[in-house]
Amino acid sequence: MNWALLQNSLLLAGLTTLLSVGFGFLAALWLTGRASCWRNRVLAVAIMAVVLPPFLVTNCWLDLLGLTGKWRSWLPVNIYSLGGAVWVLTLLTWPITLLLVWSAWRRLEAAQLESDPALGGGALIRWLLWPMARVAVGQAAVLTFVLALNNFTVPAILQVKVFPAEVWIQFNTHLKPVRALAAAWPLVVAPVLLLIVLRQAEMSWPREQGPLAASAFRRQLGRGWSGFSAMVTGVVLLLSVGLPLAEVVSSARTWSELPNLLRAVPGVIWNSFAFAAVTASLCMAVGLATWRLRAGLVLWLPFLVPGVMVGLAMIWIFNHPALGLFYGSAAAVIVAFTVRYLAPGWNVVAHALRGVDRDLTDAARLDGAAGWSLLRHVHWPQIAPQVGAAWYVTYLLCLWDVETLVLICPPGGETLALRVFNLLHYGHSAQVNALCLLLLALALAPLLAWSVVQRLADRR
Repeated sequence: MNWALLQNSLLLAGLTTLLSVGFGFLAALWLTGRASCWRNRVLAVAIMAVVLPPFLVTNCWLDLLGLTGKWRSWLPVNIYSLGGAVWVLTLLTWPITLLLVWSAWRRLEAAQLESDPALGGGALIRWLLWPMARVAVGQAAVLTFVLALNNFTVPAILQVKVFPAEVWIQFNTHLKPVRALAAAWPLVVAPVLLLIVLRQAEMSWPREQGPLAASAFRRQLGRGWSGFSAMVTGVVLLLSVGLPLAEVVSSARTWSELPNLLRAVPGVIWNSFAFAAVTASLCMAVGLATWRLRAGLVLWLPFLVPGVMVGLAMIWIFNHPALGLFYGSAAAVIVAFTVRYLAPGWNVVAHALRGVDRDLTDAARLDGAAGWSLLRHVHWPQIAPQVGAAWYVTYLLCLWDVETLVLICPPGGETLALRVFNLLHYGHSAQVNALCLLLLALALAPLLAWSVVQRLADRR
């Protein structure tokens, strides 16, 4: 056990959690006082911050603050440091607190503010908003801490020594998956504790409308807190979403490299799409088939531990002569992705099916519907939007994945994300930006395809 390395990982996760919770809390303050049109737009951009590829954001800050970065002359900050890793991970995780705290404040009622009109500003936060959001802040802090502690991609790119990277290095050195898995036990303890916390406290999710008028909340919060939270929210959105996207699309070399990459990596593009689409579809199928099982929390463990550990477990289980055909094929990658990313899709599908109209279900069963016919004609029209959203989220998670694939990539099975991860270590910024553009295009492809299908259906 390398205690110094574990201490470094805990420091990284702790500082990231502190900054993320602070930014997310202030953003939730501003968001609660906005009208629904602005609220929906900010939420959409904030969710983009979560789903952007981590290496895209990391590459942006390498271009700006790296050894030859554009901002290095007037902002001499070393991005290859613990502070740099904390900053990038903060930009990737702060919306978690925003969503959870805002969902808690959706329970605010007008009477709670009208009962004491003099309660405003810091007193309002201390005596009303904080007690309502305390559980949500705790959940967000623990979740952020676990995700930062187990993140492999960002610290590895920024050359920060953390425990997940050490597990990967130890396997590459000794080629003993059992030994590497045994050394990684601290990375399992944190997710287990998180699952215990989430099991004891129910999570409250956002609703479409709330009883409290945004103008009343904004008025009682006061101009000082409203202005400060608005400034922080705008800056964080700009740095976490606007700057990385602008950095990718504004570079002339990015566009000049794009045609060459399109000719050089058609197989890599296909691998990325196929692995992600097949895994997402398989996760939805498993969810539809097994949604009655009470396994929701257990499935989160492979999702919360480092993907390197999932890859090591695959090597330990399947790296045998009798399973050589499977282990060296794309099927092993799809199984690993399914094991790791089953939890989000399965829980959404199970929640949707448990919430279907029981009267419609009973009426259909009386008419003889069962199994496939019941799902197709009764359940599917009710759950299709949720299943589609879960499929897309799973698709994105697989599209960005590097940690799970890095140890089990089969011959000819390289993905765009894995190639970006490898190139980032050698400073090929233009090629990395072009590959990130291809990844973003793949991410948008299902949405564009769905839009075309909807338009064709409307014309009929």
